[in-house]
Amino acid sequence: MDMYWQSLLFTLETTLPIFILVLLGLLLRRRSVIDDAFIATSSKLVFNITLPVLMFMAVARSDSGAGQHLPLIGFVLSAALLGALLSALWAGALMLSVPQRGAFIQASFRSNLGIIGLALCISAYGEEGGVLGALLLAVITPVYNLLAVFFLTRQQQVRWLAQLRLILSNPLIIAIVLAVPFSALQWPLPEVALRVGNSLAAMTLPLALIGVGGSLSFAALRRGSAVVLHIVTLKLLVVPVIIAVAAWVCGFRGVELGVICLMFASPTAAAAFVMARSMGADAELTANAIALTTIGSVLTVSGFVYVLSLLPLV
Repeated sequence: MDMYWQSLLFTLETTLPIFILVLLGLLLRRRSVIDDAFIATSSKLVFNITLPVLMFMAVARSDSGAGQHLPLIGFVLSAALLGALLSALWAGALMLSVPQRGAFIQASFRSNLGIIGLALCISAYGEEGGVLGALLLAVITPVYNLLAVFFLTRQQQVRWLAQLRLILSNPLIIAIVLAVPFSALQWPLPEVALRVGNSLAAMTLPLALIGVGGSLSFAALRRGSAVVLHIVTLKLLVVPVIIAVAAWVCGFRGVELGVICLMFASPTAAAAFVMARSMGADAELTANAIALTTIGSVLTVSGFVYVLSLLPLV
């Protein structure tokens, strides 16, 4: 019985701080303490400065390079493709319109890795979770972007070279690349850099999670449809459960298994709305999916964390 209570306590300690900050953002937005301008500015700050710094600090101070995690990298790449394939097959079975189909597929496989996923990894597994979460984020982000472009494209010509340049100029990718030599060669960071980096990194998750909460729309929730419920089922249950079971069968345990589960169990990424709107897909369906999966993940992610805490570490 003690083990179950300890697992429940671990679950609450992991997930509650994350979702309390999201709820705080929602309340602050409702009371007009923060507004759209604040959310837009803080999102740019997080994406361009504080999150890259957080990822750089996590990887640069680790004593394990990406080479030690090649099986993990190979698995998550396969898992990202599997999630997209399952979403495409599900969308095909529903016989959706072209704009809905692209939006459905993207919202069903694209996880909020950089904010909620990474926050959960750090909350659950500390520095080690942060390092692995940052590594997975760097690996999966380019794949998600390319898959999103592929499925959202209708009749227009896609400039793949431009998309590749956009991916390579992503601040998150650049931060990981710059950090790898520090990790591999064990170069020490100057004390001043450590202090400034730690201060900036500490801003990331509170600022980002409050922005997520402030972006939630009750109007979008009221306009929900049966199609959105299919997305919620896929994103929060079907895809992460299949990937979690596959990871267990492939021999992943402990922190690696936990990071895989938490990253893929995260709700739909806010970036999905921007891409859907810019490429002529159903942006309203995407907004509904982001809102509902974010709220629903309070229960589903807590369930994943609880089950993970009961599993053996090796």
